Amino acid sequence: MTPRAASPASRMSTSWIDLSASWREVLWAFVILTLPFNLYEPGSPQPGDFLLVLVLCVPILLLRFKMPPAIAWPVFSLLAFVVYVFACNFTWTAITDEYDFFKSTAFYAFNFAVFLGYLVMLGDRGDDWMRWTLYGFAATLVMLVVLSIPFADHTESGRLQLFFFNANQLAYHVLLCATIVAMIAPRYNVPRLVIYALLLCAFYLELRTYSRAGILGIALLAGLQLVHRPTLLTIAVLPLLGLALYTDLQNLDADLLQNRLQALEQSTPDDYLRDRGLDRIADHPEHLLVGAGEGYMARFHHNEQEIHSSAANLLFSYGIVGTMLFLIFVRKFTMSVGTGLTLLMVPAFSYSLFHHGMRARPFWLMLAIALGLAVLNSIEVSKKSDKRPLALADH
Repeated sequence: MTPRAASPASRMSTSWIDLSASWREVLWAFVILTLPFNLYEPGSPQPGDFLLVLVLCVPILLLRFKMPPAIAWPVFSLLAFVVYVFACNFTWTAITDEYDFFKSTAFYAFNFAVFLGYLVMLGDRGDDWMRWTLYGFAATLVMLVVLSIPFADHTESGRLQLFFFNANQLAYHVLLCATIVAMIAPRYNVPRLVIYALLLCAFYLELRTYSRAGILGIALLAGLQLVHRPTLLTIAVLPLLGLALYTDLQNLDADLLQNRLQALEQSTPDDYLRDRGLDRIADHPEHLLVGAGEGYMARFHHNEQEIHSSAANLLFSYGIVGTMLFLIFVRKFTMSVGTGLTLLMVPAFSYSLFHHGMRARPFWLMLAIALGLAVLNSIEVSKKSDKRPLALADH
């Protein structure tokens, strides 16, 4: 059965600029443009979330799809982790009679639906969907640069935040957009000059947010476009990236870059652990096996502060069991997408581990896009070798 990804409507264009698409792709690009706008209070669904339900989540129920092994293994391993999140948080809800755990569970359920929904739509729409994904995230970088001029006063302690709740969220969103552009662009032969222009937009925004990790992440993405040994470059930059993330975390509330450096010198390791909520890992080791659940933070902090690190939160909230399930997904995922795409995602992965990056919708879209690219590239290889191509969808 011929896969939709190889159909005439989905065939790759000879030009990287191809605006011949249906209203579905145009709507999808518009949805991407809405993601930076947070109009409601933190933790509440935003306008872009409602559109994601319509464009990505509903099609899961309406479209028939069949996943090749390259996608099925990562998807089912991620599903196993999400099921454990449900079980862990439901158990703690029953124990504590607190319903705050449902909020975190809803985050993971929705993000998984976004992840799966993108793959379903890619299987149905093929290369047109991937190309307009590129257009949407590239346009987002340009849009944010333009908006930084009239909304220059939307800052947090001197750091640009625009329509995000803090500057680090903007920095991470920009890094994710740039990563997605860098991943997709080679498939459609986007000129290198255009890629660097978009990365320059991202670099400017990272400078405005005073995010060392963001700046270094964009620099690494740019460097990977040039070097012949990307693995060596990535390994060499990792210590610098780790240091940048560490210093960013310690100086969230200082006014400017110089003051942030001074605050770093005056802080102590205990201050860092307490401010980030990491001290509860040592104070409550009884939860490290199966997890304390993600919610009802009054158990561990008088201000109900959560752990400000995705990696530490994963370990404490879902224990070694949940962490191992997520690492199995990461292993299956990296095996499916290959070394090249994995290296491009190193800055985003690193940022996500040290911030609350796993809540960001573009993070899960990035993962789905990488899997989709791996399968689309397999289709091209199969066609060239006269083999039956892999299918993202089977109608």
